[in-house]
Amino acid sequence: MKTLNSVTIFAAFSLSALVYWAQPGTVEVQVEVEKIKEVYIEVPVEYKVEVPVYYDRPILVVPNVNRHMPSLDWDKEMLKGVKFFEGFKPNKYLCCAGVGTIGYGCTDKSIVNIGTLSKTRATQILEGELVKIRQAVGEEVKVPLTENQLNALTSFAFNCGMGNLKRLVNGKNRLNSGNYKSVALVLPQYRLAGGKVREGLVKRRAWELSMWQGEPSM
Repeated sequence: MKTLNSVTIFAAFSLSALVYWAQPGTVEVQVEVEKIKEVYIEVPVEYKVEVPVYYDRPILVVPNVNRHMPSLDWDKEMLKGVKFFEGFKPNKYLCCAGVGTIGYGCTDKSIVNIGTLSKTRATQILEGELVKIRQAVGEEVKVPLTENQLNALTSFAFNCGMGNLKRLVNGKNRLNSGNYKSVALVLPQYRLAGGKVREGLVKRRAWELSMWQGEPSM
């Protein structure tokens, strides 16, 4: 886009004029006198003005992230929550879904078949499992995640399995297609065990969602 303005330029040039002097009893002399004529000319001047250009193309919308989140160790926060909801069982038992379990929700048959675990050993096993699952979640999710979001999904995958994690994040309008809001809509639906809605799972999903949003609450 351009606008036109003008500046005034002073131009001076000379004109020659002939003046004749004639008086009685004198000699006629021709004298050339230089006259200056002032001329002012309006000259257009071009100014360049930058104008933003908008293109018809998709715009990446970054989800709202709470930039004033409390400074937390999200790994410890996740471990604390998982231990709380799993509860410690020193001896082998069947969970509400009928799966052999021991310690803090451990379903590894090689460990379950030991029959008994100390709380210290159970914590070590849980920490190791969470590290592996956290890595698997990071590989499955294709969009950027904050630490609290990653750990929220890790807790979910530990409890519900990687198969359900894949169903949670994949598909039309799901997390891997860029729809971060889908997690808040779909995750709470995973509350059934043994064909029944379990209050413990309802509370756990609520906690995981609060961690996903950066404000953990149990």
